[in-house]
Amino acid sequence: MKEVVETRYGAKYRELDSIAHLLDFINLRISKKREIKQLDLFGTVKFGYELDKADHYRMRDAQALMLKPEAFDLSGKIYSYACRTGLGIHADVHVSEDEDPPYEKSLAQLIANTARTSVWAFPRRSNYDQTYGNDSDREGLASARDKVSADAQAMKAYRRRLSDYQRRLVAHRKASNDANAQLPNEPPPTPPIKNAKAEDEALVRHANCRDEYAQSIGYPLDAEGAVRPVRAGDSPTGVPATLREYKPL
Repeated sequence: MKEVVETRYGAKYRELDSIAHLLDFINLRISKKREIKQLDLFGTVKFGYELDKADHYRMRDAQALMLKPEAFDLSGKIYSYACRTGLGIHADVHVSEDEDPPYEKSLAQLIANTARTSVWAFPRRSNYDQTYGNDSDREGLASARDKVSADAQAMKAYRRRLSDYQRRLVAHRKASNDANAQLPNEPPPTPPIKNAKAEDEALVRHANCRDEYAQSIGYPLDAEGAVRPVRAGDSPTGVPATLREYKPL
C-alpha cells in the first residue's frame, strides 16, 4: 500500500495508531499552513473495528469536539463513508415514520459544527460490496477482456502494415527522386476501429491489477482504486439511502 500511494500517486503515506494521532495529524495542518480542502473517511468511525485496540481508534463525540476549524479550508469538505455517521439514534433495522431521526444529534453534525465544514455522511449502514464491481461488471469482464485483446491484436497488425508501408514509401520516394511522391494506387493503412469502450478497458485494468497483486502479495489489491463507490446499505430503513449533507449550525 505504501508503495502504491507514494510511487503511483505521489502522495504521502502515514500510519496512525490511535484516534489521538489522527486528531493531531489534522490539527497540525494549522501550524503547517496547509488547510484541508477535502477529508475522506473510509471504513468506520470505530476505525479499528473488531481489533484489540478498537477503543483507541474509535471516534466519539469527545474526540470530534477536539477538531479545530482553522485546520480546514473555508470551502473544505468532509466525506464519511462510515456506517450511520449521519444518524443521531441507534437504530439497527428500521426508523418508523413517527420516529424522529435526530440528524442534528449525529456524529456527522457534531463534526460539521466543530470543524465548521460541511460533512456528507450516511444515515444508513455503508456498503462496500461494489468496490471490485457489481454483478454486471463481473459478468461482463470476460467479454471486456476479449474486446481489449482483439483491439490490441488489431493495433499490432496495423502497426506492422504501417511500418511496411512507410518502408516502401521511403524507397519509392528515393527511387523517383520526389520527396512528396505517393505509392501508386495504394493509400496508407487506416487504423482499426476499437471495439472496447472506455468502461471495458477500465474493467480489464482493474481486474489485471488485482490479479497481479494476488500473485505477488497474496491479496487482490486494486491500485486502480475502487471500481464503484461506497453506497448506502439496506438498514436501517426509514432514512435516506444516500449521503446527506450536514452543514455547520
